[in-house]
Amino acid sequence: MWNKNVLPYLQTLVAGKRVVRHLEKIKQMDLQEEIIMDILSRLPARSLLRFKCVLKFWMALISEPYFTTKHFNHAKNNQRFEKMLFLNREYSFHCSSLSSDQLFEDVQGMDRPRSGKLWGWNIHCCYDGLVLVGVRNYPDKDFMLLLWNPSTRESVVLPNPKFSQEVTCTWGLGYDSTSDDYKILKIDGKERDEVLALKSGSWRKIDDHTATNNPVLSGMDYLAFRDGALDCVDTPSNMGYLAFVHGAFHWVDSLLNHSMVTFSISDEVYGEIPLPEGLDLVFDIMHSKQGVSVLEGMLCVYSTRIHNWEYTFKLWVMNEYGVKESWNQLFTIQSTDLYSITRKYMFADGEVLLRCSQLRRSGSVFKTSNESSGVCPQSDSECIQDGFVYTESLISPKLLTWY
Repeated sequence: MWNKNVLPYLQTLVAGKRVVRHLEKIKQMDLQEEIIMDILSRLPARSLLRFKCVLKFWMALISEPYFTTKHFNHAKNNQRFEKMLFLNREYSFHCSSLSSDQLFEDVQGMDRPRSGKLWGWNIHCCYDGLVLVGVRNYPDKDFMLLLWNPSTRESVVLPNPKFSQEVTCTWGLGYDSTSDDYKILKIDGKERDEVLALKSGSWRKIDDHTATNNPVLSGMDYLAFRDGALDCVDTPSNMGYLAFVHGAFHWVDSLLNHSMVTFSISDEVYGEIPLPEGLDLVFDIMHSKQGVSVLEGMLCVYSTRIHNWEYTFKLWVMNEYGVKESWNQLFTIQSTDLYSITRKYMFADGEVLLRCSQLRRSGSVFKTSNESSGVCPQSDSECIQDGFVYTESLISPKLLTWY
C-alpha cells in the first residue's frame, strides 16, 4: 500500500540529486575556468591583448582585477617579462627584451603616450609595470604628468602638483598596501615636498625631513664632457628618481654622512637607515657621486669617485633590510672613460646591468658589471637619454584614479 508520506521524501531526494549534479557541473566549470585562467596568466601582455578580441568570455576574464593580479604575480617572478624602456634624443620610445650576452634584443619602437609634436619628454620612474612620464612645453600647458602602462599602451593625465616643477625636483612611485593605493612623492629641494594618492586626485604638501632637505637623488647625472673638460649638468632629464622598496622611498642627503633618508608610504613618516662601513659620502659634484637604488627587491647604495681621471664605482647591497651589518659590497668597477654609473637590473646569471655616461659622448650607454663587456649602443650617432626596466603588466592606470 502506497504511503503518502513517502512522496515528499522522494521528491526531496530527486531534487537533491539534481542540485548535486548542478553543483558538480558548476565545480567543473569553475575548475575549467581556473585552468584557463592559470594558462592565460602565464602569457605575455601583448598576446593577452589580442586574445581579448577573440572571445567575450576571455575579454571578461582578462579584464578581471583578480586576473590582473594573478598575471602580474607570475610576471614579476619571470625574467622573460622584464623589458627595457628607452627614451632617445628625439623623444621617441623603444622597448626591448634583456639578455646579459647581447644586452638588448628585439628592439621595437613604441608610440608616445600622447600624440602630437615633439615636446620635452622625461621618464621619471617605473613601478609595477607603470611608468611616470613628464612632458614639458605641451600645448596650453607648461608641464603635464602622465601615468603610462607601456604594455597596454594605456595612459592617464595626472593632476599637476601645487608648486612649480623646476629642474631640481624628482619623483618616486610606489604602492601603499595599507590603503590599496599607489602614491607619488615629489621632492624639489626647496621645502615644497608633495605627495599624491591616486585615489584622492589631489596633491598634499608634506612636512620636510627635520634634519635636512638637500637630497642627492638616485640616477642623477652631475657631470658631462664639454669643450674638452668635465662640467656640471643641470637639466630636467637627469634629475634622478627615488628608490622604493619595503614600503618606503629612500635617498641620500648631503647633510647626513652616515645614513640615508627613508619616507614611509603608509604613515608618511621619515626615518633613517645606516650606510655601509667604508662608504664615505663626499658631496663634491665634480669628483664624486652617490645614490640609492633597488636590486632584486634589496636596497642598494652606490658611489663613484673620480681621482686622476680614473673613475671607481662601488655597489653595496643590504641583504637584510634595516640591518647595518648586512651590507655587502657586491663589486667594484674602475674605468678611465665611464662615469655617472647607475645600476639598472640584475640578470639571472648574476651580472648587473649598468647605465653609464661616457666621455666624449652625449646621452647614456649601457654595459654589464663584467669589466670586459662592451657598451651599448656602440655607435656615437645613437643617443639614449635614459632607460628603465619595467615588468609587463595589465594594470590599468585609468582604474587606479577616481577623477
